[in-house]
Amino acid sequence: MTQPSIKLWIQAARPWTLGVTISPVLLGTIIAHTEGGIHWLAASAALFGGILIQIGTNLANDYFDFKKGADTSSRTGPQRVTQAGLIAPGTVRNGFLLCFGLAFIIGIYLVYLSGWPIVIIGLLALLLGIIYTGGPFPLAYHGLAELPAFLFFGPIASATTTYVQIDSWSPASLVAGTSAGFFSMALLSINNLRDYQEDRKIGKRTLVALFGRDFGVYEYGLSVMAATLTPLVFLLLTPDRPLVSITTFTVFMAIYAVRATANYKAPQELLAVLKMTAKLQVIFTIVFIITWII
Repeated sequence: MTQPSIKLWIQAARPWTLGVTISPVLLGTIIAHTEGGIHWLAASAALFGGILIQIGTNLANDYFDFKKGADTSSRTGPQRVTQAGLIAPGTVRNGFLLCFGLAFIIGIYLVYLSGWPIVIIGLLALLLGIIYTGGPFPLAYHGLAELPAFLFFGPIASATTTYVQIDSWSPASLVAGTSAGFFSMALLSINNLRDYQEDRKIGKRTLVALFGRDFGVYEYGLSVMAATLTPLVFLLLTPDRPLVSITTFTVFMAIYAVRATANYKAPQELLAVLKMTAKLQVIFTIVFIITWII
């Protein structure tokens, strides 16, 4: 097999998923700006380290799902490079190991800045990136993916980003990160809802595969609504920043996405909801940042 092109590696990296990593880092950084000041090198390290872990997790997911026979030609989601024969399995494996290795190196700098809490969080993030679909007990195959997705693409990511910049844990960053965590759950649930019938056939026991379509619709709806309404907490937590509650107006976009999800007829229709949710998180993050600093 010839050397994979850059275009194929970009496809394998799934750039449309990177919002779940970038959003909590940006939220944590803007809160650091008002609670002590931005440490630009630390913020950049948190951002690129998170992106590398996300890409590594995507590649590991591609590799392990192929090895377990979970990816078939009948899946309705975006094309997987390993299953499609576009990149050799060993090459994809080397790709995710490289990403995790580079993230580890970046993490050494963050440990130098902030000490042992970053050691624990960083190693857990790398471990979860592998056991999400790999190892003897892959989380995604046993209905256990939601909680780590919520925590590590939500409050942990945001609060840790703030911590490495101002050297203290910020309640505001935890709350802001909670919104990002709910967005992560929403994206995960819409993916699982799209694939749940195929997952049942190959024994992948996501929560939606276990409990059915209605559960998936409710899980998505509750997640995306909670994501957009969480900023209301700031009316109590930081009453001096009431404008941040404007971010909750994105709930109207969330309602539209929930309706589309509840009324879908074919799994392919959920691809549009997936894109809609990713765009919604981008808009939410931009509005939050603007209203937090003015």
